[in-house]
Parts: sequence; structure tokens; C-alpha cells
Amino acid sequence: MQLLRVENLVAGYNSGPIIKEVSFELAAGEFLAVCGPNGSGKSTLLKAIQRLLPSIQGKITLENRDLFRLKAGEIAARIAYVPQVFEPVFDFSVEETVAMARYHLQSSRFSQASSRDRELVAEAMKLTGVEPLKDKGLNELSGGERQRVLIARALAQDTPLLLLDEPSSHLDLNFQLQIYNLLKRLQREKGKAVLVAEHNLNLVIPYCSSLIFLKDGQIAASGEPSALLTEDLIREIFGVEVELRENRSTGLPEISLNHTEKENPNFGGQEEKRRNSE
Repeated sequence: MQLLRVENLVAGYNSGPIIKEVSFELAAGEFLAVCGPNGSGKSTLLKAIQRLLPSIQGKITLENRDLFRLKAGEIAARIAYVPQVFEPVFDFSVEETVAMARYHLQSSRFSQASSRDRELVAEAMKLTGVEPLKDKGLNELSGGERQRVLIARALAQDTPLLLLDEPSSHLDLNFQLQIYNLLKRLQREKGKAVLVAEHNLNLVIPYCSSLIFLKDGQIAASGEPSALLTEDLIREIFGVEVELRENRSTGLPEISLNHTEKENPNFGGQEEKRRNSE
């Protein structure tokens, strides 16, 4: 069943569009990764799908309904979002932060959490390993711990679609694998659709069923990882020389950097152009 359809999306900020004519579909239970260099529009795309940008054109359909006709609570019931950067303004506890995921279902700010709400919050904290931290304030946590709290909050929201912007950020190798294993399990066992923006190709390749490469705000390539990835494509997208080999445990392509010293003409000058694009 089709869950999300994006058609001819143009989106950005007051300074101008970042995403240009992007179209794709995401089915229920599919795991899609959006990859690309810094400034390619990955974060902008995820924000546009939630109607979080000042300038959006095109069509976005969510469960066969026009996203732009949905109320904020209706979007929150369908999409859970994990941002790339999160700096807490108020020092809520971990448990309070995760419980915020259930607020959109309560009739008023004074409503009490239901037994189902409490069950989902407890389960999400357990799955992400933050249960022992539940009474700690967010300002007491490391960046990696905060990231896991945000993922727990998204899981507690219990939506058919999970959007995650660089979910491996701030996490050590152990938790990177644990989080991606958890996302894959949610996809397989609960039929969740997962859409991640990710810079770590070797991390995401074994988990996603489809890849989209963005470059300069447009889709440069898309398809299944095993058929899509080539050394020429990586060179075209990222401007870097790599070697592809078969991962012995998954049989999927794995990327090795070619460390031969060579000046990259895109390094430095492009950063000024890309600095504010995401």
C-alpha cells in the first residue's frame, strides 16, 4: 500500500528553493534512505514532507490525503520525526520528553495519559536503552543519549511513518547498529515505513530496500543498493574516489575510500554555497 507520494516538490527558505522537482513514492513497510553530500537537500526534504518550511510547492500525498489539507494533529498521528540537531530549551526529564509524543492524542493539555500512552512510552524507552535515564534531565545527557531519547519519542508516537535525519549522529558504533537493527525490526515486524537521511552509506546500505541520491537539490539516482551503487556514481555524487567490494556478511556493496592524495576542486569553495542550505 502506498503511504507517501511526493510529486514535483520544490521547497526551501526565504532565500530560495533548495529542493527542486523531486518526486518519489514510499510504500507501507518500506525502508528508504536519502543520501548525498552536505548541502544536497536531505534535511530540507524531510522538513518539507512535514510542512515545516516557509516555501513549498508541488504535491505531497499521505495515506491518499493531501498533506496541505491535514491538520497538525493529523500529521502527528501519521509522521514521527527525529531531527538531526536538538538543543533542549527546558530541562524536561527523559520520561517527560518521550511522553510528549502522546500529547497530540489528548483532548486538552490537562488530560491524563492513558494506560496505552504509558505502555508505549515505557516500551520506547526500553527499546532505545534510555529506560535507566528516565529521571535525568535532558541537559544532563550526552549528545548520543539525547539522540536515543529523540528516537524513543518518535517510537512512542506510534505512527506508520518514521522520518529520521542522520539518526547515527552522535552515536558510537554499538548504538548505531542497535538503532538501525531496531528500525529494521520495526519495518519487518510492525510494517513501519522508514525514511532516513543518512551520510554513512556503509551503515545504511544493509538496512534500506531503496536508495535516493540527492545532488544540488535534485534526485541524481535512485534504486536498490545492490543494483544502483557503482564507483562512478559515488565519484559523480560525492566527488571522491572509492573502491567497491562485497561485504562478506551481507553480500551487499561496501565502500572503501581511496586514500591516494588528490586535490578535490569542490573542497572549500562549495562549502560557502552550501553552508545554509540545510
